[in-house]
Amino acid sequence: MATSIYAKVIALKVDRLGASIGLDNDPSIGPKGNEFRLELEHANYNALYSLALAAAANRWPLLIRIAGDGQIDPGVEAVIKSLAVGWRAGAVDND
Repeated sequence: MATSIYAKVIALKVDRLGASIGLDNDPSIGPKGNEFRLELEHANYNALYSLALAAAANRWPLLIRIAGDGQIDPGVEAVIKSLAVGWRAGAVDND
């Protein structure tokens, strides 16, 4: 398994603890519930949420890199470390 995933946003949910981002990837390679958690306490929460929203609205592929040393595990919730968008083919490196 990898520490990042690159796909288009299909769901963006916000609650009092932060936001969850769902991608159109194969659920067997995604985290628990196939949603990535953006915590409200993240130092760049507003910028990352805005980038995820722009990616969803424009159907841009989004690269999500998870926090911690572990890899994406279908049985474990994944917390977002960083997000990236590439506007041309091959612009974003995917582990």
